[in-house]
Amino acid sequence: MPNCDNPKCPICYPRRKEEEAAAKKRVEDDKQDCLNCWRFYQKKAEVIASANDPIVRNRRINAAYAQLWLDDRRFQWAGLAAFASKQVGCGLLNAAELISKSNRERDAYRQWEKQSSPLERMAPYGSPRMPIPDQANGAGAEKVYQMLAKGNASLFLDIWPLHMFYKEFGLQRFKRCLPERQLLGGSVTWPIATSVPFGVARPQVVQGFEAIDAGNISKSVELLAWHEQMNILQPAMYDDATFALLMRANQFAWALNIPTGSAREIQLTLVNQCTITGANAKYEMFSKQPLANLADGGQRMAFVLRAAQRFDDLLHDPMQRHSVENSLFVIAQGGC
Repeated sequence: MPNCDNPKCPICYPRRKEEEAAAKKRVEDDKQDCLNCWRFYQKKAEVIASANDPIVRNRRINAAYAQLWLDDRRFQWAGLAAFASKQVGCGLLNAAELISKSNRERDAYRQWEKQSSPLERMAPYGSPRMPIPDQANGAGAEKVYQMLAKGNASLFLDIWPLHMFYKEFGLQRFKRCLPERQLLGGSVTWPIATSVPFGVARPQVVQGFEAIDAGNISKSVELLAWHEQMNILQPAMYDDATFALLMRANQFAWALNIPTGSAREIQLTLVNQCTITGANAKYEMFSKQPLANLADGGQRMAFVLRAAQRFDDLLHDPMQRHSVENSLFVIAQGGC
């Protein structure tokens, strides 16, 4: 008599091969379905981040983050990200202004050089001014502009689809499908492919959405912020030696009030404006220390977590909450 405990017995289990094939097909279909869903949300993110102008693109990204929070208040990281991304937009505007000033001076000088006589060109004070500090600021601003734009778009392309997938399908399917996402690498827009592989299932991502599902919102913000800063932005931006040096030079000049004409305080304002004045609860600065280093992951994470705590405090303040919500409404409408 055959041993019916043996699943390979052809007499006791005559349909074994058909059942195994069917089970294998179900697994493959589920895998393909996961992939199709990831591709759907990835392409939607690409549409939002498709503007060629980084400043226009930034406002669309800000709006998408703000809308995530307005639709689901558990997505507190997204609410904070709307303000942080808005601050990136402020950096883009400042860099664009410095670049424009440098270009205007250079263009005016070149135009004068073409039109002036040899005698006029011999007179050093006869030409339009092209100060070396302005030209240096413009060159540095070009680098900052490129890095801010790349980091802003890449982070959005990573994390917005994660929120949307979880929102639509829930935690269990999110966890089951997350490993399949990296299979899209090479077929989706990913500006930082040379430094960060696309769609890797990082433990902080899983833990962050588990925390959201469990109602531990502050922990979810901490975990997703760590993923954002250390898994994405650190290798994509802050490990770039030139960018890190520019950030350090900015901090040094600002903290010591050196009149460079370009140094700005590194800050996060929890309003829809770039800056606010006076003693204000809706504001967090990076550091007052001239040697503070934004490129250092530990220092930057401390800044981010202080901002996250301030954001949480404001949301729990009966007076301040409405002001913060109103700012996010404005950002969601494309305002700044």
